[in-house]
Amino acid sequence: MPRFRAGPRGFGARKGFWIEPFVLLLVAEKPSHGYELASRLSEFGILINGVGQMGNLYRLLSQLESLGLVAVDWDTSNPGPARKVYKITRGGLSVLQNYAEEASSLKLFIDKFLQRYANLG
Repeated sequence: MPRFRAGPRGFGARKGFWIEPFVLLLVAEKPSHGYELASRLSEFGILINGVGQMGNLYRLLSQLESLGLVAVDWDTSNPGPARKVYKITRGGLSVLQNYAEEASSLKLFIDKFLQRYANLG
């Protein structure tokens, strides 16, 4: 007989969904290049390993840039090739605020679930 396996997907809380809000948050905190963002995402348990995952991160950054949510400056201060440094725009801050409001609503939803679960006994 098949068993039902519950997981965070039931709440729409997949880590992949949260990469965009976390990237916007990190860029709002401090303009950063791609590898720095990949490293800082680990603070949230989001690990970017390997060329494929870095490619996905750069694709997301490119999409955010094309949507006007981040802007790019070029860092030429270090030896070697210039690096793109991503910084948040006003539009990006607005979208980030929407994500924060959504996260707050999700937190209330999860808190209610956990409270009722704890009351089961």
